[in-house]
Amino acid sequence: MSRKSALGALSASNGAFESATRRIAGSTQRTFSCSTRRNASIAHFTPTSSKQLDDLLSMIRHKIILPSYLPTEQRKKIFSPKYEKKLQSDPIIIEIDGEILKFRYQNLFTDVPQTRRSVVTAVSQFETPADFANLRPLLEGVAGAGRKFPHSYYAKILRVVGAKGYVYEMIECARGVARTGYRLDSSEKANELLHFVQMKAVNSEWDEAQTAKALRWAEMVLELLQEEAHQPRRRKHDPVLEGELPLYRDPIALLAPLHLAAVLVAKHGAEGEAAEKLTKYARDVVRLWPEGRKLTEVQPKELYEEHDKMGYLLEPNKFVTLAAPLLYGLETAAGVAEPELAKELQSRRDILAAEVREARTAVAQKNPEGRGEGVYRQLFENGEPAYGKQVKEEVEDTAEGREE
Repeated sequence: MSRKSALGALSASNGAFESATRRIAGSTQRTFSCSTRRNASIAHFTPTSSKQLDDLLSMIRHKIILPSYLPTEQRKKIFSPKYEKKLQSDPIIIEIDGEILKFRYQNLFTDVPQTRRSVVTAVSQFETPADFANLRPLLEGVAGAGRKFPHSYYAKILRVVGAKGYVYEMIECARGVARTGYRLDSSEKANELLHFVQMKAVNSEWDEAQTAKALRWAEMVLELLQEEAHQPRRRKHDPVLEGELPLYRDPIALLAPLHLAAVLVAKHGAEGEAAEKLTKYARDVVRLWPEGRKLTEVQPKELYEEHDKMGYLLEPNKFVTLAAPLLYGLETAAGVAEPELAKELQSRRDILAAEVREARTAVAQKNPEGRGEGVYRQLFENGEPAYGKQVKEEVEDTAEGREE
């Protein structure tokens, strides 16, 4: 860990320190030790499927999460070489919820693990429901410790979880945003989440119950996108642009539930509510997606100049990954919608097909075996399931940047 990273990790948690100070009531018994109690629950992990994962989660808890429960001054001491010898014989001791916690000196450069890599490595080892029961406590713990990450990092965690088929656990984390810090406040995070919701149905080979469940989840995501906690944070010099659509009204998001409703109607003969939703989402898409315009031109062009806004869609592999299920959905919807609406959908389908074709050509030159091509083949060429080596690639590609 670099000096800049270490100082960032220490200062990032000041808010958490002050919060802990207010919540912990007690008095100092010795120079470094104190016995305190706290009403709020302490971070805990439940047993997993492997000792290696248990040990990793324990390390994250003791090295990253638990120190944030200390008052600011005491936490500074455990990272200060000046108190190393003193803390060895006289550690800082606190009691929270009946658990005795002892803190000795930790070298910020050698003893404290890199949070980003530790978290994504732990998540990559999750395999069973018992493992994934620790996902929310893990995100809550690092959020409570004052760790904040960029949009791209949370999208990375989502890809690891989604590739393993546990996308609903990420929806639950988004529902608990106040504690997990997992906000759907960027187009990439929202549409990656909707992507894996759709792939849940695709991977079930369009099982009717699974597809209906996926549709409910997609609508749940759209509802979350309307909540205040998930609104993008804007700076004073970053106003809403003319013609800018909120994330929950962007056609790229609305195409996800349209896709799933269309499959229920086309493949399972669903009527009633499913057919009504097909019509509703189809009309919304047609109204909000101007005829003759590319999907990557629906929002103001300035947004595509910034990766964290809409610019991520200009990366060919990413675009094919997210657009292929939407293209499949448009084709399916155009085949079962009422004639006039079907004509409108077909025109958007043709434009999107051309965009996907262009992006696939670019992908073929750089990464022909990438995620996007795998998703496309699974949908249109009866290929093997797209996800497998994806998890390993995400872990190896984890950024080592400063924790903000």
